[in-house]
Amino acid sequence: MTPLPPAERAAAAVAYLIFVPAAVILFLPAFRKSRFVRFHAWQSILLWGVFFVLTIAALLFSNVAAAMAFLLFGILASLAMLFLWIVLSFKAWQGERFELPVFGDLAARLP
Repeated sequence: MTPLPPAERAAAAVAYLIFVPAAVILFLPAFRKSRFVRFHAWQSILLWGVFFVLTIAALLFSNVAAAMAFLLFGILASLAMLFLWIVLSFKAWQGERFELPVFGDLAARLP
């Protein structure tokens, strides 16, 4: 297996910052053919999308019932997302294709 160029590893790591860099990376001609970068960009988009949907749902439900429970859930979810962000960025920088259980399968199938 040939080592990946530093530019591809850096682009894959940057894709995990938040939703916008990952979407931009998908359209950059320099990385359009790189399966490694596209995989990490799609996995990031899927992960951040689910996180934002769950955050919005928790905010809406916290106004209705059990505000403290949803606050605790939000803190735990944010800590889990921070941990995932660090691990996935580090793995991408190392050149590893680290797949999350559900998101990795979907990201591998997307163009």
